[in-house]
Amino acid sequence: MSGALPLLLVLVLLLGVAVVLRPVRTAGPATRSEAFGTAERHAHRVTVVAWAVLVPVPVLVAKTTTPHLHGIATGAFLGTVPAVAGTAFLLVHLVGELTWPRPHGAVRRAPLVRRGFRDVAPRALTALTATWTVLLAALLATSAAAAEADGRSLSAVHADGSRSTGGPFPGWYYGQVIAVATAVVVLLCVAVLALVVRRAAVADTDPADDWALRRVSARRVLAGGQLVVAWTLAGCLFFAANCVRGVEPRWTQALGGSAGVALAGLLVALAIPVVAVVVAVGASRTPRLDAPPRLGPAVAAAARPRVS
Repeated sequence: MSGALPLLLVLVLLLGVAVVLRPVRTAGPATRSEAFGTAERHAHRVTVVAWAVLVPVPVLVAKTTTPHLHGIATGAFLGTVPAVAGTAFLLVHLVGELTWPRPHGAVRRAPLVRRGFRDVAPRALTALTATWTVLLAALLATSAAAAEADGRSLSAVHADGSRSTGGPFPGWYYGQVIAVATAVVVLLCVAVLALVVRRAAVADTDPADDWALRRVSARRVLAGGQLVVAWTLAGCLFFAANCVRGVEPRWTQALGGSAGVALAGLLVALAIPVVAVVVAVGASRTPRLDAPPRLGPAVAAAARPRVS
């Protein structure tokens, strides 16, 4: 029974997500504020659910998976935990975009506008997410080249002929798993942003308000995406710096000694999550958008297209 409990909790969590993000349609001709309000509330629900599953899902997955793993395989899986959290976060946003409120009725009206990623995704957040990703790829590639043949340890031969070895080190053994998991997160980010760009415009809403909704959604998606990539980078950097401190390879002497390199790496590993969390909180706490003023019944009726 204890083994089935995590699976049951996952199913309950998925059911809750499905109920909260069920498709919503505006019935009949809606005023601008009705359609806008429905879309804005849906976007807010998506954000709340996405952040709510960010921690429980990887914890439940780890609880279910780790008993079946042994030795170094457990370490490889734990390296992907941030990516698992990011995958859950982005899948909620993916479902939220697929269930975005759409109008129905005899008459539908929306402006035809060409949109692209640059029009929706904030440049600063996009650049930060790309920076974390490039730094992680560079670290994994460098560690893979420096690692021993087993792909998970670092060794060095000293001047007196002695040899020291340390681990775990993010070489190719751990790096290939982490790289694939991170690639899934990045691809999901791109997929969700593509849905944000292509989703149907909010009916009878000013184009500026529709653009604002899209940009808010893109900010929230990238806020979580950069967070999990940064946490993965920080973890890999921490273990790499810790190995350098214990092994003391010769190449660190050109950079001020192994102790200095290790200390710098550990400090950066601590600073990266702090920066990522601050950015994530700031980006996700976007002020709620003000809906346009509600049209009166007579004005709304006069504004509706007439069908003969």
